Amino acid sequence: MSHALGVSHSEIFAHPEFLPYEQSVINAAISRRENGEPLQYILGIEDFYGRSFSVGHGVLIPRHDTETLIEGVKKCFNHDDDFKFLDWGTGSGCIAVTLLLEFPKSYGYMLDISDDALKYARENLSRYNLINRSEIISRINSAHIDMIISNPPYIPSGEIQGLMREVKDYEPHSALDGGSDGMKYYREIFDLAVKILKPKGYIIFETGNINQVNEIEKMNNNFEAYCRIFDDGNFPRCLVLRRE
Repeated sequence: MSHALGVSHSEIFAHPEFLPYEQSVINAAISRRENGEPLQYILGIEDFYGRSFSVGHGVLIPRHDTETLIEGVKKCFNHDDDFKFLDWGTGSGCIAVTLLLEFPKSYGYMLDISDDALKYARENLSRYNLINRSEIISRINSAHIDMIISNPPYIPSGEIQGLMREVKDYEPHSALDGGSDGMKYYREIFDLAVKILKPKGYIIFETGNINQVNEIEKMNNNFEAYCRIFDDGNFPRCLVLRRE
């Protein structure tokens, strides 16, 4: 109600009666939620690592579990370190923006093939005045960077239709579908990393299940497992690897 009418919570409690046009606005928002549309899309915003990010149709909604990636970076770099990173599949830009704010001397490349997602990434960079410390790209030809970070699509194709309707019916499948075994994009990122990552550089992944964790750790001989970061459910949600 507060969002639909553009008033504070206290105003709702102080004046709980609504004019007909106000009630119609509220009912429209309620109908969207009843139909399964994610609340974050209706409100147009979601929190990530203590900050607010614009979201909407065509972009993956930030998850609390993904905050473990930020903790993974903090295992690799100090607050004042000067480093460059690639956020592969940046989506809303929540990971890259958070890193740029947490590490004020860093510089970020933000890669995505979705125009809808990049619209929100640009909006969120502007929200935090970070345009001059980042570059949004749709492909990367050459670079010499210190870290690749990614929450890639990792759900096996056959499992998409079994997801809750808020996810399968509304969020972009291009940000969810990781191919037949869920590993397609992990392989692609490893191939890219060999070309653009510095020696001793890092790859930081979000993972979906323990089988993926184990397979990723032994997938490429050029990289060694560096550490795991566990989520609130005690699952190794973040996997950090270092180039040998």
